[in-house]
Amino acid sequence: MCISNRIGPPVEGADFFGRKREIRLANRLLESHHSLLLSAPRRIGKSSFAKKLIEEKRQQGWKCIYIDLEETTTEEGFLRLVIGAFTKNGIWKHAVTGMSQRLTSVLERIEKVSVGPVGFNLGKKEEQEDLYKSLKELIRHDEDTFIVIDELTLFLNILHKEDAGTDKVTFILNWLRSLRQVSQTKVRWLFCGSVGLRNFASVMHLGYTINDLTEFDLDELTHEEAAGLLRELGKSEGFEIENDLVEYILQKLHWNIPYFIQIIFSKLVEEYEGEMTRESVDIAYWKLCSENYLSTWAERLVEYGEYELPARQLLKLLSAQPAGLERSVMLDKLMTGHDAAKIESVDYTLSKVLTMLENDGYIMKNDARRTFRSPLLRDYWFNKFVQ
Repeated sequence: MCISNRIGPPVEGADFFGRKREIRLANRLLESHHSLLLSAPRRIGKSSFAKKLIEEKRQQGWKCIYIDLEETTTEEGFLRLVIGAFTKNGIWKHAVTGMSQRLTSVLERIEKVSVGPVGFNLGKKEEQEDLYKSLKELIRHDEDTFIVIDELTLFLNILHKEDAGTDKVTFILNWLRSLRQVSQTKVRWLFCGSVGLRNFASVMHLGYTINDLTEFDLDELTHEEAAGLLRELGKSEGFEIENDLVEYILQKLHWNIPYFIQIIFSKLVEEYEGEMTRESVDIAYWKLCSENYLSTWAERLVEYGEYELPARQLLKLLSAQPAGLERSVMLDKLMTGHDAAKIESVDYTLSKVLTMLENDGYIMKNDARRTFRSPLLRDYWFNKFVQ
């Protein structure tokens, strides 16, 4: 069965390709009672990977829940999704003799969530805290359960902009942490998304709320996997890509993440006229640099808050220097227009921004220099923002 070239949405089932080593490692960690923070740059396939894990855990008899917060903009919407998903998958305890009236009342309202408004008062702090406490007490912890929360950071960024947003974000992150800290729980969690939770928590000074999560790194495909993916995509279009051309494409991309392989293949198919050549690869590559396939990388920098502007400054500088720049040179550039007395503050900002850009896959450290991790992204950035 051929795989299909689905660009954008997570791939599932037969369209998922490779990652066998990472799947084995993630399974081992989950079975050892670890909850995971899936750390990886955007567009590397985090959601697809999470869904593959869900597929495997379901086959092993686990209860599995996938909650996507990408379009969630309110705390009520967050609660509706969480409560609805938990109800659908039988995560709540049943009402039993001796259960407090408070918990019984919450259970009754939970049952109505799927047919109407949430029905909980979030206006008063005391009532809000009581609700979250009750929900925590009602979750079953005696069955193997795997809960994936996708795009939590996107939702928290929106919530943060509301009145008392910092307090709301802090409360939710602490509540989620408290769910993971229940003694002898059999519930395991995985958090992933297009905006890094680690960066967000650091900027908010809330790193302690996620320090119990085991960092799980997802990087580019192995060379063999990347080559295999290209060949399978070729088969899906009814042609075979010669080995030397496969090598040329992968050399051109350098950073072989699934999304980059998929989009250059898509462009190649557009250029394909009887014979696929290195010239057609070059044409496809440069078309990608002038189109919108990579625009989300620029758009998502707004999530950096006060660090957005220096991040954009550094990326413009680096896009014009394929060999990269040393830290001292970047500091000099950021100091332009600042009084010498500001150097300590600017130096701190530089350290913060470099870490964020490295975590999100924009750049990497190569000896004493920072360079773009992807030549494709670097050339796109130069064409879009410098040239």
